[in-house]
Amino acid sequence: SREGSYKGDGGASLVRVKMESYVLELQMMMCKGLVRLLAGLDAADRLKRPPRNTFTEEEQNFWQRFGVFHVCRHPPALSYADFAQHTRVDGVPPQQLLAAAAECFKEVRGKVAGLLGLPPGIVSPEQFADLTGMDKVAAANATATRLVEMPGVCVDFDYKHHPVFATVVIRREKK
Repeated sequence: SREGSYKGDGGASLVRVKMESYVLELQMMMCKGLVRLLAGLDAADRLKRPPRNTFTEEEQNFWQRFGVFHVCRHPPALSYADFAQHTRVDGVPPQQLLAAAAECFKEVRGKVAGLLGLPPGIVSPEQFADLTGMDKVAAANATATRLVEMPGVCVDFDYKHHPVFATVVIRREKK
């Protein structure tokens, strides 16, 4: 059995592997929350966008970005039609997307608190830094989901709490 292979170190390897899987799960949940947040910000017309590229069609952009992955056998390549179908959130109100993002961030915070409450030595220093950074980002982004629809505000992003996960910064629009 796999667990039998970890017995030589008193189970420390198994604990490390389980902790890594918990942290990975939280990172995926952060990504899910950020995707929903970005979709909500876009639907609420709060994202700054570069001017539309009139020279290249949307499908051509898809192939330029993701065409290289079509040489891989696994997982099967995503077609442009599938990509377009699964990346559109037309008809979903921004409030619903922002609420879904807030739920993800709330769940991240709860799970992070549980992991940080484990006995000393289970969470490595690197994991501790990752978890505390994710907690700060999740807290700030959960708050941002409530503030973003206020009139006269604009959003920006920074990475002061975590090197991978962006924090939404709400600012008053300059007049």
